[in-house]
Amino acid sequence: MITIAHLSDLHFSNISIFPLTLKRFIGTTNLLITRKRSYIDMHLSKLPNLLKSLDVNNIFITGDLSSTSLKKEFEKAKKFIDSFDENIKFFIVPGNHDTYTKQADKCSYFQNIIKSKNIIDSKEKKIHLFDLSEKWVYIGLDTTLVTPLFSATGLFSNEMEKDLIDILEKIPKDKNIIISNHFPIFHKAAKRKRLKRREALLNVIKKYPNIKLYLHGHTHKRSITKEENMPYMICSGCSSHKKNASFNLLKIEDDKCFMQSYILQDSNWKKDKVEELNFS
Repeated sequence: MITIAHLSDLHFSNISIFPLTLKRFIGTTNLLITRKRSYIDMHLSKLPNLLKSLDVNNIFITGDLSSTSLKKEFEKAKKFIDSFDENIKFFIVPGNHDTYTKQADKCSYFQNIIKSKNIIDSKEKKIHLFDLSEKWVYIGLDTTLVTPLFSATGLFSNEMEKDLIDILEKIPKDKNIIISNHFPIFHKAAKRKRLKRREALLNVIKKYPNIKLYLHGHTHKRSITKEENMPYMICSGCSSHKKNASFNLLKIEDDKCFMQSYILQDSNWKKDKVEELNFS
């Protein structure tokens, strides 16, 4: 059995007293006015013991470990990741907040701070492939890019499209696939927050029915959708939210999957909905 904890949008933060860029100044102002009151990382510290007790052997984090891509924010994220049992494998894709500025991207803060774990190296490859079991394969997509002011877009580039198709063609048809990406495909939001060329990604996914799960973050709203001839599209919600924090626990055995959602109640993680996902 594969047991996966799906977390997202951790948003570890650190107030920069002298922001060096206008975008980081705006981000820091937003932290002080809004985000610092809405997001908190105290309840995240309870996850290592909880997930160990649940026999979790894989943790997927679908982006936004940081708030403004500061080195100190990634150091906090690394401390959190290193607090888990060493036998747990981590699969981490960056989010738009993890490539917040050109400096952060150039210095590879995301890669350098968390390089001890299984992560995507966005400097060298935008797609990460890993066999989870004889039956299941993981594909992580790094669709982030440095964006202008007030933009939080991602990009599924032409090059990524070609590379992803090449990878999918080599995977046996009897193997099931989980795709992990920060950005959702279906997202009713302003254009400045969407994934560019998401239609192209959608068309690729439609051609490969052995893609069974598409896990993402970004929306901060826990959701699960299933359309005909499409994989389950699942957002874990924002795991660091002060009042509405959530994450999902997926137990997969061959073609069966049960998903247990957890939510924050009275500063503690509590079980919520259980759903059976049908892959036939």
